[in-house]
Amino acid sequence: MNIIKKNILSLLVLLPLACSNAQQNNEREIEFNSDLNQMKNSLRAHIEFLADDLLRGRDVGSVEYDIAAQYVISQFKQFGLTPAGENNSWLQSVPLVKSTIDKNAVEMIISRGTQRINFEYDKEFFSFASPNSAHDDITSQAIFVGYGIESKELKHNDYTNLDVKGKVVVMLSGRPSSYSSEIGAHVANIKEKVRIASKHGAIGIVFIDSNNRYQQVRNRAASPFFNWQMKNATIYGFDAKLKGISYVTRDAGIKLFSLLGNDLNKVFRTIEQDEIPAGYKLEGQVTLKQNSQLEKVSSSNIVAVLEGSDPYLKDEYVVYSSHLDHIGINKSGSDLINNGALDNASGIAVMLETARQFSMGVRPKRSILFVAVTAEEKGLLGSSYFVHNPTVPVRSMIANINLDMAVILYPFADVLAFGAEHSTMNKYVRLAASKHNVSLSPDPIPDQALFTRSDHYSFVKQGIPSVYLTVGFQSKDPSINGGQVFGQYFGQHYHQPSDDKLLPLNYHAGAIFTEINFDIGNQIANSEQRPQWHQGDFFGNTFMK
Repeated sequence: MNIIKKNILSLLVLLPLACSNAQQNNEREIEFNSDLNQMKNSLRAHIEFLADDLLRGRDVGSVEYDIAAQYVISQFKQFGLTPAGENNSWLQSVPLVKSTIDKNAVEMIISRGTQRINFEYDKEFFSFASPNSAHDDITSQAIFVGYGIESKELKHNDYTNLDVKGKVVVMLSGRPSSYSSEIGAHVANIKEKVRIASKHGAIGIVFIDSNNRYQQVRNRAASPFFNWQMKNATIYGFDAKLKGISYVTRDAGIKLFSLLGNDLNKVFRTIEQDEIPAGYKLEGQVTLKQNSQLEKVSSSNIVAVLEGSDPYLKDEYVVYSSHLDHIGINKSGSDLINNGALDNASGIAVMLETARQFSMGVRPKRSILFVAVTAEEKGLLGSSYFVHNPTVPVRSMIANINLDMAVILYPFADVLAFGAEHSTMNKYVRLAASKHNVSLSPDPIPDQALFTRSDHYSFVKQGIPSVYLTVGFQSKDPSINGGQVFGQYFGQHYHQPSDDKLLPLNYHAGAIFTEINFDIGNQIANSEQRPQWHQGDFFGNTFMK
């Protein structure tokens, strides 16, 4: 009986404590649910404003893009952030050059002695508009340079023992099949190949379609070509001496090689044997002629900062990036406006709510930089300009978290973190996801090489460990096939007018996705060490300076 009385007495003593703990836990849950509801409502408000017809697709250089930029600035002001653009403003002006080719003034001619072939535009070749000059007309010796790849890390140099200065280089599109998708996407990128050819002094480039992508590349080239202008008025990545870039079909490439006394099929047989074709001088000349219309376009990045609390670490920055632009208006169709609800009003909305979360809580040790960039849809130009003209020292940016196209259409059970496996960013992503009972899955579509296709890649190329997070293919609702919903979005709505606020957006999933992205940055901002590239990683070795 005494034992029973003691136990009852102990229970009576502990009961108020237990009730107090239960009440505190309940209050925390109510507080969290309340914040989650606010976040859901805020995400909806951001997306519905940015994806409204009145903003006409937020195209680069448009008044509607500027309205969207002012909306983002107004939110940053409400959160108590500080402007971190040019001249203590919220904006960083990005000087763009828009180039449009005159289809009626384009020629590509191959000659050898008295023999000559004039290729048919569109059917056999197309040319990229020049960002440098309104009229180009060159004739020069042709030199085959294999894939046109140069990489110290891969021990691959297609320019070995070849002098291409003042010459037209002929190269295969694509890259060796042995290179992984992400590494391959980097070395096969047309702009990267153009940069290398320019570095070696080439005055013209002819790409030969080697991977059946002629029509895909042609469709992109049909749109105006955008680049950004450096302070000395030259175009970033394009030497002014480079006077023509053409792209030919495989059949046209065979004709080209045949006239110049060579066999392109022999080159392809070499590739089929998993060998890298060597370059050599071609016995003939290439003539490239074209006219381009050049127009200067100005658009702006929006930059804000939340200063860190640590007197030493506040000079280091965790950077959140997200693109504000979309593709604007179609020329025909019943619905002309590409609203860009998921691409990328959703990413901007998540960034804004992440900024609000940081402004409400205990300030992290490191500073948090928020960059809403322009011209992502034109080739990652806004982010490229920012990292080459940073408003804070580039070496002080220790990590980048990119927010692009959060496909919040179902209750996701996993996330994909493109690029996380290259650095210690992986551990932060995994821990943040696990707090919400969400797993981290490997890339299910490696052939798409998404690691190289959004704004975080501009930061990677400055040696900054970066991650691009999106929802995975698994769903917490067993009745929903997440991968199927994901695929349907890209097949039916991506870059279409139907990517609008009428999509069945799951704002609860959006709030969870926001919490995960916030937690990744918060961990990094308070960690003792900055993220590090894994030893021997290709991207770390290539871009760390």
